[in-house]
Amino acid sequence: MKEQVVKGLEMIVPEGKAFAVETPTHLPKLHMLSAFVGKRGSGKGVAMTTLLKRLKQSGCMDRILCISPTFKSNKRMLKDLEIDENDIYDDLDNDACITDIIKKVEKEAEEYEKYLEDMKQYNKFQKIMKTDNHISDEMLLEFFDGAGFKKPEHKWNGKKPVIGLILDDAQSTAVMRSKKLANLCIKHRHVGMFNGKEGGALGLSIFMCLQNYKTQSGFPRGIRGNLTHLGLFKSKDEAELKDVASEMSGEVDEETFRQVYKQATDEEHSFLWVDLHPKKDVPSGFRKRFDTYLVPSLEKFSNTTIKDDKY
Repeated sequence: MKEQVVKGLEMIVPEGKAFAVETPTHLPKLHMLSAFVGKRGSGKGVAMTTLLKRLKQSGCMDRILCISPTFKSNKRMLKDLEIDENDIYDDLDNDACITDIIKKVEKEAEEYEKYLEDMKQYNKFQKIMKTDNHISDEMLLEFFDGAGFKKPEHKWNGKKPVIGLILDDAQSTAVMRSKKLANLCIKHRHVGMFNGKEGGALGLSIFMCLQNYKTQSGFPRGIRGNLTHLGLFKSKDEAELKDVASEMSGEVDEETFRQVYKQATDEEHSFLWVDLHPKKDVPSGFRKRFDTYLVPSLEKFSNTTIKDDKY
């Protein structure tokens, strides 16, 4: 087929990344929108907690917020994930918690930008102190705390914080059916916009635990269609599996999906982990749990186990 190029209408890819947070090789890209789907007792909560713990241990997750009517009762999860009880929302009868969570992310963005600006002024102040005795009273008062000149402080020590949101036992609630939640899931990486010249946003990664993938009472298609990662546990619901395979048809054919699903769920509490945006240096977007890659081939699947226990 003959092509004719029209000058001036070339596609220019903007700078910046859809996944702004750097993570170790075998951990998923952030910011992410993920769901762990499995029946009660399948282990989906343990899987989600394991992933969040690994992200925290690697320095890729700083603050975790949670929407769940039952999470405060799980002291082990609270301790492992270092979640402040003030960041847990257990009233799911309305969507006011979504508004409050967005405000918290926006405040984190505001405090981070303020710290950067304060540090610019502080460094300028230090330079003047070394080279010039003429310092304005305003600048002196800005950094003098009564005992000396104090360097600006930030609760994350100047790091751009990475924030996660858990939704657990939220299916069939007003929150899960809320347009605010659907909008948050679509725009999650744009929450907490920066006001500076460089622009961008702090963003939010979302982790959902659900008993059903497709239901009238929760988990709308608008959210499912924007998932970046899916943890799928063993199910006897053939219709549900067909729905998952169908909605992933743009990424993988149904036969391949069925094969990886069968192999990934052949043990108790094991699950299929699907990364719809795998890193270039990993062997596959499919895994059995988090620690074993499933690599499709023409005849069968090969396994690649991750030796590093931090993934």
